[in-house]
Amino acid sequence: MTFTCSEHLLEWVRNKASKLKFGVVIARSDNGTSIRQAFVVIKCESGLMVLAVCELHNHALETKLHGHSIACRLNREEKDSISELSIIKVALRNILVDLKRNRPDSVSNIKQVYNERYNLKVVKMDSRTEMQYLLKLLGDNQYVSSFRACEDKVTVRDIF
Repeated sequence: MTFTCSEHLLEWVRNKASKLKFGVVIARSDNGTSIRQAFVVIKCESGLMVLAVCELHNHALETKLHGHSIACRLNREEKDSISELSIIKVALRNILVDLKRNRPDSVSNIKQVYNERYNLKVVKMDSRTEMQYLLKLLGDNQYVSSFRACEDKVTVRDIF
């Protein structure tokens, strides 16, 4: 089968995956450069490669969708655990290991952990830029600090 664009290919693969009761994600993609052709690598959302030949799948499929990442995202307990472990600077891979240890039936994956940690950061920063948030933290924690801006009064030139 030939597709005119990656969106049509992805739509076809997602349709086939849905019928087989699993989800797929784009693992890598490139729109093409002078060095190589455009490509899209599609994986099962559990992180394993999907074999597109003859509609085969290379790992056991879920017998039910309860608890599968396509049907259920992180629950409140998992989100709280990620939040607590992120505060004490636990590495993301170790957070996933902890989630799996505490809940063996969990089908959480590293992408969900990354996404939740990113969401926590966005909520914490509110609508501030990273530089605005840094200056806020310096003030909140009573650090002695000073900064100089460029003539445009927007770009920070120096920070002490």
